Amino acid sequence: MYKSKLIRLYKTLDDAEIRQFKKWVKSPIHNKHKDVQLLFDYLFSRQGLSPVTTHRERVFQFLYPNEKMNMVRLRHVMSFATDVLEEFIRYIEHVSDEKNKEMLLLRGFRKRNLKKDAEKQEQQVLKILEKEKAKNEDYYRLKYQLELELFRLKTVGNQPTSVNLQEVLDNSSLVFVLSILRYACKSITHQNLFKTKYDIPFLAPILTAIENGSYATININSIQLYYACYMALTEPDVDEHYEELKSYLIRYPNILPPDEFRDVYEVAINYCIKRLNKGHSYYIEEAFQLYMNGIGNKVLLKNGYLSHFAYKNIVALGLHLEKFEEIKEFIPKGEHLLHPEHRESYVHYNTATLYFATEEYDKAVRLLISMEYDDLFMTIGAKLLLLKIYVIEGSFDLLESFLHSFAQFVRRKSTLSSSHKQSFLNTIRLTQKMVHAFTKKQKEALIDEINATNPLPEKRWLLEQLGGTN
Repeated sequence: MYKSKLIRLYKTLDDAEIRQFKKWVKSPIHNKHKDVQLLFDYLFSRQGLSPVTTHRERVFQFLYPNEKMNMVRLRHVMSFATDVLEEFIRYIEHVSDEKNKEMLLLRGFRKRNLKKDAEKQEQQVLKILEKEKAKNEDYYRLKYQLELELFRLKTVGNQPTSVNLQEVLDNSSLVFVLSILRYACKSITHQNLFKTKYDIPFLAPILTAIENGSYATININSIQLYYACYMALTEPDVDEHYEELKSYLIRYPNILPPDEFRDVYEVAINYCIKRLNKGHSYYIEEAFQLYMNGIGNKVLLKNGYLSHFAYKNIVALGLHLEKFEEIKEFIPKGEHLLHPEHRESYVHYNTATLYFATEEYDKAVRLLISMEYDDLFMTIGAKLLLLKIYVIEGSFDLLESFLHSFAQFVRRKSTLSSSHKQSFLNTIRLTQKMVHAFTKKQKEALIDEINATNPLPEKRWLLEQLGGTN
């Protein structure tokens, strides 16, 4: 029973919902089965649900004391109970959507031919729309539904001389355009991640209409924002697309709901990171400022927390820009933004990277050897920092044994992809060669080998140690 749909659904209810559900179950409107109420009384009385507390025989004996176990009978009760709980969840979803509630009331008045009440309710929906700052597809969908209800209200009984059909068409098209643009942007991201090609219907004529200024006169900034986002994703080498996207993000921070706006904001950040990875150093500062602004206005906070990946990226970008004092302040200040499960390890690791960047190698080593990280790539990152410190400080005896154990560690990790394994093993192998490159000829040959080796994320650092690059 513990793995049943009934228990899965029940476990998702929070304390407030359980209080409401207790009343729901007792109402004959929602539940006509006494045994269902008894089953939920049993669940309500348990402090925690487990395979033991929800064992079918235990539950059956609670429902039907002194009766012989009957699995068919228990399944029937569970089925009815699941129906009651599902109906409650439908209700919760319905009442949580204030805008939809008001629209449904308007529809109800219109269907009952209560014209005056419908017109009054129309004003209520308009007030809701006026308060809305976010102008995404949901906003225009509500406008479309409102205009559609008004159209139906006006066309009841006789044929009017003038109706709001144009408004119905306009808002319907805006919903469609925004939806296509939004998911076109998502599809590009998915294509890059999963190597999947998506066919996006009607995208080409929509893009042409935007480029021809079809939406410029009515000033639909959410369309312009998504258009800039799409162009930045599809033509990443054109800097103007990024500048346009950034401009809209700065000027219209409330144009989309928080989660939706965060998605577009992260596109801008990822754009910068991809450009800087291709050697465009201008985007290091851009990415850093986007991150810091995103924390300042809470755009990047999801459920009140900053992604631990974002936290790590901010530190790395700041150190690259040599903003040492700013990062020294950010690491402890940003700690409370991390989810509790990530705080200790990420603050610890990033403090070590700060010490490395400021050449406080003893402090960095003490931190790096004092903690085991749960995250595999953070563990490897810590080992790469130790490798660099041993090279820089000339601790070659330590380095020899360390490189051997590091290589064994990488080979043992079955969760690492072959390309990741190869990149780390290349770094280890070439570091070992670098230690034994004494003559000018040996160093020149090694520089050529490093330049020719891929994948090698530490290529720049290795070349710097050999004087092969600035």
